[in-house]
Amino acid sequence: MSKISVCDFLRKCIEYADASIVRKEKRGDEAGIIAEWHAYRNYTQYALEEVEKGDLDHWFVRDYSTAEIEIDVEDLDHKSRSMWFSAAASPRPVALVSTRNGDRENVAPMTSVSMVSTTPPLAVMSLSRNREGKMRDTYLNLIETKECELQFLAPTKRAAKDVDLASKPIGESEWDLIDLEGPVHPQAVVIMKCRLVEDRALPEGAVARLVTLRVEKLIVPFEQPPEDGLALLCQHGMDKLTPTSMDWTHTATHHKR
Repeated sequence: MSKISVCDFLRKCIEYADASIVRKEKRGDEAGIIAEWHAYRNYTQYALEEVEKGDLDHWFVRDYSTAEIEIDVEDLDHKSRSMWFSAAASPRPVALVSTRNGDRENVAPMTSVSMVSTTPPLAVMSLSRNREGKMRDTYLNLIETKECELQFLAPTKRAAKDVDLASKPIGESEWDLIDLEGPVHPQAVVIMKCRLVEDRALPEGAVARLVTLRVEKLIVPFEQPPEDGLALLCQHGMDKLTPTSMDWTHTATHHKR
């Protein structure tokens, strides 16, 4: 658990204790019980202060490994490659990509989305084939209509479950699986409305297609862009969905000089 999460939890404990003390005093509860709540509240406040001032930062240091063994990628099978690539390029935000085919709305979770240019505003996305070798509905709809939305979700259990459900291959709208009408997920934090500008094959016989999208509109939670980023649902490793990692931060400044 990150230091930020621990501090948030302790603050909520203090708020709960303060509210409980007020309720108990209004009800006329025994002085001994109220005194215990005051003691709990004060101890929690002390713990919060200890964590915030950094005296316990060593408690939050994670073990990590360093690169030592060289592996020829050609010697790895597909699953092993995928596991290593997912572990290294991780965590990465999950985008629910919404497209449409006539009246039918389609949505699919993707982690292969990356912003590659600010001006012009361009994103790229890799779209693979299904297990039968056919291009997926997201790609077919995008080629047909030339438009899609990239929806980045809040880091909640509900959003994670919906992403999991939406990844299930079916012959109908994925919105039906997650019991929502669409085309916008109710826990979307940022939505990028995009237009297709290029579609090309990846080199060396790769089965996926690489599409370039121009971001034309943003739907955001507030007017000013956040300096500290946003809390978003991410994928970590192969199949783990997790909140944006915030164990600690370091503000990079040298690129501005």
